[in-house]
Amino acid sequence: MLQRPLIVVVLAVAGWLCNGAIGVGAPAGLMASADAAPAAQRPRIGLALSGGGARGAAHVGVLRVLEELKIPVDYIAGTSMGSIVGALYASGMTPDEIAQALQEVDWDEVFTDATPRDERTFRRKQDDKLNLIKHKPGLKDGEVRLPMALVEGQKFDLVLRRLLLPVSEVRDFDRLRIPYRAVATDIATGHEVVLKRGDLAQAVRASMAVPGAFAAVDIDGRTLVDGGMANNLPISVVREMGADIVIAVDISTPLLTREDIKSVLGVVEQLTGFLTRGNTERQIASLTQRDLLIVPPLDEAGIGSGDFKRSAEAIAIGERAARDHMHRLAGLGVSPDAYARYLAAHPNPRQGAAPVERLAFVEIENNSSISDAVIEAQFDVRPGDPLDVDRLEAGIARAYGLGHFEKIGYRLEERDGRHGVVVRAQEKSWGTSSLQTGLQLYTSFGDGSDFNLGGAVTLTPFGANAGEWRTFVSLGEEQQFITEVYYPLDPAQTWFVGGDLGYESRLFRLFDQDQDRALAEYDTSRLGARLRFGRNFDTWGRLHLMYDRAVGDAEVTVGAPDLVDYDFDVGRLSLLGAIDTYDNYYFPSRGSLGSLSLTSSRESLGASSDYDQVLFNYSAVMSRGRHALQGGVTLATTLDEDAPVEALFQLGGFMRLSGLERNALSGQHLGLLRGLYRYRLNDVLVPVYAGASLELGNTWDRRDAIEFTDARLAGSLFLAADTPLGPLFLGYGNTEGRDQAIYLMLGPLW
Repeated sequence: MLQRPLIVVVLAVAGWLCNGAIGVGAPAGLMASADAAPAAQRPRIGLALSGGGARGAAHVGVLRVLEELKIPVDYIAGTSMGSIVGALYASGMTPDEIAQALQEVDWDEVFTDATPRDERTFRRKQDDKLNLIKHKPGLKDGEVRLPMALVEGQKFDLVLRRLLLPVSEVRDFDRLRIPYRAVATDIATGHEVVLKRGDLAQAVRASMAVPGAFAAVDIDGRTLVDGGMANNLPISVVREMGADIVIAVDISTPLLTREDIKSVLGVVEQLTGFLTRGNTERQIASLTQRDLLIVPPLDEAGIGSGDFKRSAEAIAIGERAARDHMHRLAGLGVSPDAYARYLAAHPNPRQGAAPVERLAFVEIENNSSISDAVIEAQFDVRPGDPLDVDRLEAGIARAYGLGHFEKIGYRLEERDGRHGVVVRAQEKSWGTSSLQTGLQLYTSFGDGSDFNLGGAVTLTPFGANAGEWRTFVSLGEEQQFITEVYYPLDPAQTWFVGGDLGYESRLFRLFDQDQDRALAEYDTSRLGARLRFGRNFDTWGRLHLMYDRAVGDAEVTVGAPDLVDYDFDVGRLSLLGAIDTYDNYYFPSRGSLGSLSLTSSRESLGASSDYDQVLFNYSAVMSRGRHALQGGVTLATTLDEDAPVEALFQLGGFMRLSGLERNALSGQHLGLLRGLYRYRLNDVLVPVYAGASLELGNTWDRRDAIEFTDARLAGSLFLAADTPLGPLFLGYGNTEGRDQAIYLMLGPLW
């Protein structure tokens, strides 16, 4: 959720602003009439569209006026956002269709590579329970590596591909409705690269690859980034294409004033402006008396390079700016008959393109260590099927959701009259294996305070079906060293086996009835192993069987002299089922989360004692706008009421009877009802929430003692933030007006 605003900042800093050209007047003396000459001899008109991020929507308004005046455009060249608008227009989209497309794109979504949580595998969803930072540096060739950009462009590439799909088989850009060029920069030399053939969507993507924000694009052995670094206003390009008259539209942002430079971001933005201003001014200086420069006054409306949600305003400003030059543009218009001849000579490939009725082939172009079978298993598109972009993108989302790929895309190809699709999977260049770190803090500013540092190394792919080997370490109040293997048994990763081996240590406290102090405190530790066999149900659920075998001990650290240390053995078999459709694990706006576990501890399995337990959890959420309501229930019971101390159910702490110390209550049985209201306070950077909870519950040692009147009523008020380090909560809790606490938490709550 943090990533999109960061991208907007980088766009503002790293060059999509592409400064220059403000205050330059338009040359005078355009030709009086382009229709006076025969069509074959009329002046050829080229359109140069500059970069400028979201401000580029103004180009659409200019195009509307050009069509209204029946001005025939013979050539188009664009840089960055100008390359996007230019490609859409050159491929046959009308200005109104382009405007609609820009307004329908979910810009918050396309500026992040994160797979929506409901599209992730169940395995990936379980990662949210760990106190680890989500962003993962890679491990490759014995080194820790970082991605080359904040965003690889996975979702944005699919948006471009869909918009340009009707012309995806056009490899020569001169064969588009209007001959077209995209301008990029060679990152190795800094030289301008003019793209005139190849994959149109890829060319556009290269032209707007803002260094550091969007990943560079490799084309023909060159690594390309945003064209604004070399030629932000490609007047020279349309001139070389053959234009006699150039209409240049400059939507770049001016340099900052001294008063506007207030932070390091402002300094970097200004330095970037110096880098791009020179090439922009040189291009403007090349304009002749026949040419026209249009500079939409976007600054007056305060529209910046990241204001994609204000595209309608930018379009209107671009249209007004073009109308300010009506007396000069009118001279370039032609008669209705001449314009009709122009359109006939430039047929719209979108209208003439026959739909692909059946796919003759579906191929995987696999540039990764993941097997073809694993990738293919994520798709339900087969040769002979009709082309269904929604199904194709759904398969791409599932494959990308595995977490192994830098990018997965597709392209249509024609081979001897046969049409098919090629899916291209690119392995993470910084390494599929990863290193993660994290921390967890929990304090009630009383006796209870936990602080843990965590780290994990995950090696993948492990085995033929892209399994994982993860080693997790946690140091602090709770100590863990666990090495775990997750091994899918089939390419679709439906069935799996797994296990872990490790050491765990934690404090277990027993409180008195008033929860004023701990009656006893045990330092418990265990060394053991767990084996699992189970089945995943698409992305929403899992059912698995687990055998847990361990040896442990409990050392008394606080308590009466008659309390003694003791050893214990764990030997139990559990059946666990879970569902998870939350869109966000800690701050959901939709979905549900549930689990049911049946556990049987037996001496015959190696345990110190026999007991059976059932644990049920379920919660669901609904939302409207900034408001969210969440409800949940937890029920647990020991059937024979003879579970040992280390296996008792525990309750107490923030949102688990707020006001009590963490795990202040313990017993053979547990019941908890919880309702929560949450309100989102902002839309930028780190999402911040305010909320309140109401809780009712208790623990009991005997089933016949369970009474509704024994349930304790509690509630909380809190502020929370979804930070890059994990969920952060600051809250006040009160149980029955007697026990109260102020909580500060970072990381998993339970």
